[in-house]
Amino acid sequence: MPVVADGRMSFDRLPVSHLHVAIAAVCAIVFLASTVAFSVGSVRASQEQAQAQRLRAVDDAQHHQLIDLTRKTDQAWQRLRQLQRSDEEIRRLTAAAARAYHVRLPSQGLSPASHRPVQPGGQTPPRTSAEPTSRTQPTASLWGRLASWFAGISGVGGTDFAEEGARLSRLTQDLDTSFDRCADLRAQALAIVDARRSADVARQRYLDAIPSIWPTSGSVSSGFGYRTDPESGFHAGLDIENDYGAPVYATAAGVVSQAGWDGDYGNKLIIDHGNGLQTWYAHNSQLLVFAGQQVRKGQEIARVGATGFATGPHVHYEVLLWGKPIDPTPYLNGVRAQVASAR
Repeated sequence: MPVVADGRMSFDRLPVSHLHVAIAAVCAIVFLASTVAFSVGSVRASQEQAQAQRLRAVDDAQHHQLIDLTRKTDQAWQRLRQLQRSDEEIRRLTAAAARAYHVRLPSQGLSPASHRPVQPGGQTPPRTSAEPTSRTQPTASLWGRLASWFAGISGVGGTDFAEEGARLSRLTQDLDTSFDRCADLRAQALAIVDARRSADVARQRYLDAIPSIWPTSGSVSSGFGYRTDPESGFHAGLDIENDYGAPVYATAAGVVSQAGWDGDYGNKLIIDHGNGLQTWYAHNSQLLVFAGQQVRKGQEIARVGATGFATGPHVHYEVLLWGKPIDPTPYLNGVRAQVASAR
């Protein structure tokens, strides 16, 4: 209580013990500790919240990456299935072409059992004892494939990276198998191409060796068969009139077996075309090839003349089959004559 003495106010001293000081110190320490703990908790909560946001962002990014990976994997499976279908179609066509050209295809490095169609989602069906060994598998209906597709889309959220890794591993194995089979198909295709090229060359050579063009331009003055003018008897060829010195052509490819003078035939050429076929060209004014020379179809071999027994410039043209003269007229008509003579 304040006391007024001599006109002045004074206060009594309050007694402060050591206990009071200790209690005040403890309270200050508790308050300070609480403040520090609150600050540390706030900072830690902020850090944890930021860490959670970062983890959430990473999780979202990985989720989108997983979805994108799943989509790309599905697209790869679809391309692989298309590749396998194309592989089967090409293999079927290759086998048909091989049979047509009598080609024995090179052995394949993969057995048919190693190539099985891929099911939707990239799953390859396990083989059972009752499963046929043929590569052809029953095709799923359209509704079944659509249902599988929707099921695959709906299951993206539950897919993890381990499952996608397994799918990618299976995809890699099937792609390696398909690439190996593509290499086999390429070898088979090359074999068929070589066989076809050889067959085309052989066919062209065969057709080139068949007389099918006119030996010279002009008109037929005497046909094949019996005649009375200029002499009676059997005429074994055609007389084709043309100007003196006009070119004479080989009607088919072959080898010149005779080139020179031959009595009434005058300057005569004989060309052997193989397969029993020969052609004769007589009464030439000039010979441009020699015996033993290889000539091609349409090559100029002589010039029109009137040597030997001839009433004017012309070519006496004969076609012989196994030594017997045949009518050259059908052989002047091109492709049809080639086909007819080949039968």
